[in-house]
Parts: sequence; C-alpha cells; structure tokens
Amino acid sequence: MKLNKNIRNIAAVAALVILPVLVPGYSIFAGRDSHRTDGSAALKVATCQFPVSADIDGNAKYIRDFIKEAAANKANIVHFSEAALSGYGGADVPDFKNYDWEKLRARTHEIMALAKQNNIWVVLGSAHYLSPKEKPTNCLYIISDEGKIVDRYDKSMCTSGDLKVYTPGNHLVTIELKGIKCGFLICYDSCFPEMYNIYRHKGVKVMFHSFYNARHKSKTILDEIIPAEIRVRASDNLMWVVANNSSAAHSAWPTCIARPDGSLTSLQRGVPGILYRTFPDDEKTKKFPSWTHNNKMMVLPENEVYHNGKPSHHPRAANRQALP
Repeated sequence: MKLNKNIRNIAAVAALVILPVLVPGYSIFAGRDSHRTDGSAALKVATCQFPVSADIDGNAKYIRDFIKEAAANKANIVHFSEAALSGYGGADVPDFKNYDWEKLRARTHEIMALAKQNNIWVVLGSAHYLSPKEKPTNCLYIISDEGKIVDRYDKSMCTSGDLKVYTPGNHLVTIELKGIKCGFLICYDSCFPEMYNIYRHKGVKVMFHSFYNARHKSKTILDEIIPAEIRVRASDNLMWVVANNSSAAHSAWPTCIARPDGSLTSLQRGVPGILYRTFPDDEKTKKFPSWTHNNKMMVLPENEVYHNGKPSHHPRAANRQALP
C-alpha cells in the first residue's frame, strides 16, 4: 500500500537494536531509548476485549476489573484496545469539541494508581488532548507498575475518517520487559508493512497492537483482512503480535495472539474476556512441526515516511509522559 506523494516528505530513521541511527535530515521519528525492567523471569501478558463505548465511566469499570483479574493471574502487563477508555472518535464520539477531558483525566489517574497498587504495567488505549485549536491524538499510554506514564504511542497511520477527529503521531515507542523488547501500534498501522519493518530493526519481539474494529452493521472485509494481516506481520517479522479489539457488536474479529510462525490463538468474538500468553513460548513447536521463514530482514528505505496526515508540534504532543 502506497501513501500519496504529498505526505512522503520527510526522510526516515534507521533504528538498530541497541542505538538509534538517524538518516540525515530526519529527526522526529527516532523514538526514545527503551524503558527497561530488571529480572529475567518469563513475561506474562494479558490482552483484553470489552464493548468499548462513549461512556468513560463504563469503560473505566471494565478496565479496572480486568487490571485486577490480570494481576490476580500473575500477569506482568495488561493490554487494552484502541480508545478503550476514551471511546473511539468518529464512532462512539462524533467529535471531541465538547468532550469531558476532566473526567478522562480523573479516570486515567485512577487507572495509574491501580497499576501501582497491583504491581502491573498497563497499555491503555485513549485520546490525548493537545490544544483547543488541534484535534487530539489517538493514543496508547504506557503505564508502569509504579503507576507512571512512561511513554505514549500516538497512532501514526490514520484513516481518512480518523483524520477528521484525530491528529496523527510521528514517533515509535519501545519498552523492554523481562528482557523482551516490546513495541506498540494502533489499528490501521497494520495495513503498512513498513510500520512493522522499522520495529523489527529496533529488535522488537512482542508487538502490542490495539484495534477498534467494531459496531459495524454486519460483516465487512475487515473480518477477513485484519486477521490475515496480523498473521502475515507476525510471520514476516518473526514477532509475536498481541492484537486486541473491542467486543461490541458487530466486532470484525476477536482479540488474538499471533505467533512468529503465523498461527493464531483467539478469544470468542463479542464476549468480554482476557487472553493470556507467557513469553518466551515454545508451545507450538513442541506440539507439532513449525517453522519461521523470513530470516532475511528487509532494509529500511532512506526516504520512508512513517505517518500520514500532519503531526502536531505542540508541546503536549512532544511531552510523552503527560496526562490526557
């Protein structure tokens, strides 16, 4: 899939596993150094689905309950879908002109406190306020087990509908948990192989990919194409892809986890729940012959652009530890 020429106007970054190396002329997409945690024990991931809506309080209750359940099941990190707390702009929320940002901030504070109380990392889908004159970003807050926002990923590849209500991002985010490099993407990012390729160059082995493909009137092409993309991105990049979705009807597909061999494990479509996985995981290869194929890493094009639309230069966009 190609972007229009008018948005391919910034040179890309070649980011290696340990140190980022910038292509001359490019500065805004380098991302910051990975966040690290101590310990070499296995990493247990919990990824969740529930019927995301415009009701911030209702969304927050699902999120709090799932954080407690994941922590009780000894998960190290719990992962929520795109716009899980805020509701999805253009679908649940027609626009953000009269949005209750104070309530969103208050519920975010509560979730941060709960992360600390339960000693668990949280990947929280939400919206990030920029200014009265700018649209918010569609984001994932990365909340540590100390209850702090350590980073924020802003959806970079926005659909034409997204761009009516959101401002696109222009940076990558990685963290390292239990010795495993993790990356973060949102929904439409899956349609662009270059988004996975650059994370592969950063050494990412587990991708947290949050989606919102729900509240359709009936089945759409998304029911077919998105699970296929998840499998292909996993197998092409030798990554685990942890891909969740809203469970609101009609949900295009259920929350799933793809292995680097392209096989898939899923929850039941349309039913709130949690899917767990512990890394490293050799379950598949122990049960039957399995293999990976793409051991030749693709190069990073020197003139690639990893966003569409016009990103913001507002200080609140640059401050990736800020509240909504």
